[in-house]
Amino acid sequence: MNPKPSTFQSVNVREWSLQPPVLPFAVLDVETTGLSSDRDRVIEIAVVRCASDGSFIDEWSTLVDPGRDPGPTHIHGISADDLVGAPEFAKIAEELAERVDGAMIVAHNLSFDAGFLGAEYARTSTPLPNQPALCTLQLARHVLPDNGGYSLAACAAALGIDHPNAHRALPDTRVTALVLQAMLHRLFPQSEQDTLPFA
Repeated sequence: MNPKPSTFQSVNVREWSLQPPVLPFAVLDVETTGLSSDRDRVIEIAVVRCASDGSFIDEWSTLVDPGRDPGPTHIHGISADDLVGAPEFAKIAEELAERVDGAMIVAHNLSFDAGFLGAEYARTSTPLPNQPALCTLQLARHVLPDNGGYSLAACAAALGIDHPNAHRALPDTRVTALVLQAMLHRLFPQSEQDTLPFA
């Protein structure tokens, strides 16, 4: 296998949070067949695109054929039957790159998603732009220093956000976008934000 590329450039959250963001955001989440990006594969991915103030632009999600069993169905709820007819990652790699292009990538526990996407793109002929990325887990440690827990569910609860249907890509991505927007409001309370349509 080709070595995995350095997919994203993680920003320093303390430095980044000193001034309002300029770039739009591409909030993403992947569901996978397991925890190892070397051995396991992506089976679902979602992207919620937001403006620099956190307001909603659009969203997209797709199941992905991993070429193997789907792994822990009891966690992500995705069965082999669900994946029948789903595209292989190589078939959606270009569209995904276009959907995140020009934006700051955002994910909760960024290293997990970045590791899997780096491995998946290394198997294709499509390069994923090397662009800045923000981990909402790390941002939450800065914005919510006494929270006690920093899972997506814990951060959402601390910010008064419902977290239904955890461990599916689109619901998790929507919640991550809401968490991001709420933290942006705490960092930059003077900024005006539209309510996200799935709030």
